[in-house]
Amino acid sequence: MNRATSTSIAVATWLAWVAAPVLAQQTTEQATQQTTQTVEAPPSSEPAPPGGIITTAPPMRYVSPGYLEYELEDARERSRRTRVALIATSAVFGVGIILAGVGASQCQWVDRAREPDEYLCNNAGDVLVPLGGSFALAGAIGMITSGAMLGVRNRNEREIERDIRRSYYGRRLRWDVDSGRFVF
Repeated sequence: MNRATSTSIAVATWLAWVAAPVLAQQTTEQATQQTTQTVEAPPSSEPAPPGGIITTAPPMRYVSPGYLEYELEDARERSRRTRVALIATSAVFGVGIILAGVGASQCQWVDRAREPDEYLCNNAGDVLVPLGGSFALAGAIGMITSGAMLGVRNRNEREIERDIRRSYYGRRLRWDVDSGRFVF
């Protein structure tokens, strides 16, 4: 087995090791979301808006305030774990860049007249450049993935906070075009 094959196997193993907890967490969250019980709002006694008016407020969910507090706490914990993953993968990326830079300093460019140009490295350069490149690549992939996941988690947390505020303060005052007055 040559060095490129063993390096690719090592990188694939490391990526599988890193991705397994993330996939397990996503599966757990999907199962939790499927078992979440919500009750839809009862039909309103107000007439529906005319066809030309577009409403932007999503329908209210009626959920007990205690459950919303639990859901918010859970969302904050998921957001914190994803933030830690983003910091960890950023550190792996930084270490990979440093290792690749140190390894590249151990190499020199050889310009040959009748043969292809090439880099010649000592043993440290031969080890550190592929190792640092693998770390940097895995860290970059992890940063992109965990950054996207952090955005989704934070959006979910904001939506739960919005639902809690709406449950505390009730519906907003708005202008009803048909009746020509303010309604809640």
